[in-house]
Amino acid sequence: MEADFGVLALLPPVIAIVLAMITKQVLISLFVGIWIGATMAAGWNPIVGLKDSFGIHIFEALGDTWQASVIIMTMLVGAFSAMIERGGGAYAFARSLRDKITNRKQGQLITWLGGVVIFFSDSTNPVVVGPVFRPITDTLKISREKLAYIVDSTSATLPALLPFTAWGAFIIGLIATEFEGADYPVEPLVGFVRSMPFMFYVIGAILMVLIMILINKDFGPMKNAEKRAYQEGKVLGDNAQPIRAEVSIDVPEGARPTIWNMVAPLIILVVLIFTMFLWTGGFPELGVLEAMGNANSMVSLVIAFFVASILAGFFAVRAGVFDFKGAMNTWVGGIRQMLDAILILILAWAIGSAAAAVGTADYIVSVTEHFLTPTMMYVAIFVAASITAFSTGTSWGTFAIFMPIAIPLGIAIGAPVYPAIAAVVSGGIFGDHCSPISDTTVLSSMGSTSDHIDHVNTQLPYAITAAVAAVIGFVGAGITGSAAVGLIASLVALVVLALLLTSFFGEKAEEKKTQ
Repeated sequence: MEADFGVLALLPPVIAIVLAMITKQVLISLFVGIWIGATMAAGWNPIVGLKDSFGIHIFEALGDTWQASVIIMTMLVGAFSAMIERGGGAYAFARSLRDKITNRKQGQLITWLGGVVIFFSDSTNPVVVGPVFRPITDTLKISREKLAYIVDSTSATLPALLPFTAWGAFIIGLIATEFEGADYPVEPLVGFVRSMPFMFYVIGAILMVLIMILINKDFGPMKNAEKRAYQEGKVLGDNAQPIRAEVSIDVPEGARPTIWNMVAPLIILVVLIFTMFLWTGGFPELGVLEAMGNANSMVSLVIAFFVASILAGFFAVRAGVFDFKGAMNTWVGGIRQMLDAILILILAWAIGSAAAAVGTADYIVSVTEHFLTPTMMYVAIFVAASITAFSTGTSWGTFAIFMPIAIPLGIAIGAPVYPAIAAVVSGGIFGDHCSPISDTTVLSSMGSTSDHIDHVNTQLPYAITAAVAAVIGFVGAGITGSAAVGLIASLVALVVLALLLTSFFGEKAEEKKTQ
């Protein structure tokens, strides 16, 4: 019989998160959290806990097929990013836009648009959008923290909002299990689509970025980061420790890189991803949407990045930026740059395993489930899912934990199940955005070459603002059962909160304080 640790079950993730915030040493903090969890599960024996930290949690994280494929994809993403950056494509792209993108607002808008357009994977978005637009944002003196925020708030949102992404397919699978068990007379895909208008935080997080760009003011730690970048020319803080090394772009004399050195590999990447999604999903025997939802997403992404990175190298050699040996060295060097990020990902997965061993998620559910009344059910699910995702660093795990609670509960009390589904998804994404041990947060810091903890600290107030607006939306949906009422209430609250916060606490980066 497993031990019941009660509130102590929160120790592994809480210690890791607090240590990371205080020390800014993410790897050490994560390992301490893993060791604490393993020690607790081993009857508080620290020696056995150290053995199990590696033997059970870290090694099993490496042995998981899905997570191993994520590591390989991350390595290939490094190779692809290096080819795009050092192959001259990003340089040529930034140079071509230099005269067209003339101010910080335009630079942020085009980065946000890039994050919205490249929506196919939460793992792909941050490591493609960040390197592509970083030369532009650096030139315009936009902080790396702001770049990481824009990237993160599109990478972990749009994939969860669409049924033909890996996230959408995963959520639909969870819905299918619960609908089948309850004999609920609705197709799972239809259930997902009907829940989409209720995903108030997911929608709000995307729009929050746009609102902040249009208002052109920042508040909280982001205000200071943006002022530092604009007024001092420092896109990174003095003590920043990016989890991916800076890439210097040195185009040899006589080389002829063009914008197509970046655009062509990106087009190839996107086409390959969708093609592989269809192929691995069973098209044409299955329809397009069904095949996309049934696809082997990681195989598709790995093959797409591998082929696109090789072709990016070919374009760079053809443009005279590299010879063959230089291209190979750059390709391998891009993989090496991913080492810190890969270590963080492995330890983030391992601490999720350690948290499961001591029952972190079970404790959170047991404490919050008595709040799940018909009136405030959606809000309670959203809050509980948020806490779980923040504590464990996984939105996928949160979906798997709470979907079997939310759907049967809604059916049992006669409440609409679609807002309940959306509350689980919204809570998982919000907690994911706030957590320093989330893989998508790590990838956003990596792709933007930002200090990871600085990214978390500057994003947090904006994520909380969108979450408060989402709570208001879920209250409206709970009272009326209407997606339109809930969405309007949420969006109005989001705009009002953003205006109030920037009016009282905000400042433009261009403004200098009067002495």
